[in-house]
Amino acid sequence: MYKDLVSVVIPVYNVENYLTDCLDSVFNQTYKDIEVIAINDGSTDNSLQILNQYAAVKDNLIIKSQDNFGQSVARNTGITLAKGKYIYFLDSDDYILPNTFESLITIMKERNLDLIRFSAESFLDNIDMKIKENQYDFSDYYLKEKVYGNLEFSKKNLISFAASPVLYVTKKDVITDNSIKFKPGIILEDNLFTLEVFLNTKRMMYIDQSYYKRRYRPNSTMTDSSVTARKKAFDSRCVIVYEYTKMKSKYKSKHKVKLINRRINLMVSMLVNNYEDIDIEYRQKKNKKIKKVAMKYYLYHLSKNKVRKILLIIKNIIKK
Repeated sequence: MYKDLVSVVIPVYNVENYLTDCLDSVFNQTYKDIEVIAINDGSTDNSLQILNQYAAVKDNLIIKSQDNFGQSVARNTGITLAKGKYIYFLDSDDYILPNTFESLITIMKERNLDLIRFSAESFLDNIDMKIKENQYDFSDYYLKEKVYGNLEFSKKNLISFAASPVLYVTKKDVITDNSIKFKPGIILEDNLFTLEVFLNTKRMMYIDQSYYKRRYRPNSTMTDSSVTARKKAFDSRCVIVYEYTKMKSKYKSKHKVKLINRRINLMVSMLVNNYEDIDIEYRQKKNKKIKKVAMKYYLYHLSKNKVRKILLIIKNIIKK
């Protein structure tokens, strides 16, 4: 492992129209102690040819080709190949600002951080849709230049959790020492990976700078609203809830269990309230593994609503 090397892991799958922007943003960094690990995940367009063109002139580019196993496997391969002290996951259709690593690694070294979070700015590319402004801005939740320990960080993540690993740089040891991997075969896998990274982070900071530029484009995971994509998202959330419940046996600290429970509740809420367009028999069949968890969620909110109604009645009586 090199002293201050940053390993940038980039899964690549059919992104020929965007890959140059992504790669240029990394190779043009003002911080030069970087290795770029591009995992060609069975691309059928010109993505691999573009990677090879860069490799001909960039000796710090490592290309690994595999069949189309998905982003999780690609990222896990990148972790295995990474030699850096720090690791960063970059999506191949997005890009970062030129001073990203110089700014972030300097702070991480000075403050002895395990992880540093930052914000992002979204933009539309040939797609008509609404995007939430400032959706990646968490400055309201974190104090400027404050280093957070695990307890405080866990409490903050009850309201400021963001799953995407493109929004933080972390020491590789946090991942490898705790055997944290992306779960293959699902989408939204960041929800599992990032939660475990956060649960094992001892020192972190948040920087209120939009170093990351997130592209919303046609035919991406984020913008695909087809029935097939919706079912895959539903199935993946079921798996994530099941994995969350298993995670609770691994982490015993109250604040960590509380954060896991929070993630379970939010994920079950999504399953209960956001997939009414999917056939109910299909949903019931897929929900078997998380039936007990879902029932707890229903009972919790049912009792909460009952309490609210009772308090409202009491309030009205008092007014009279």
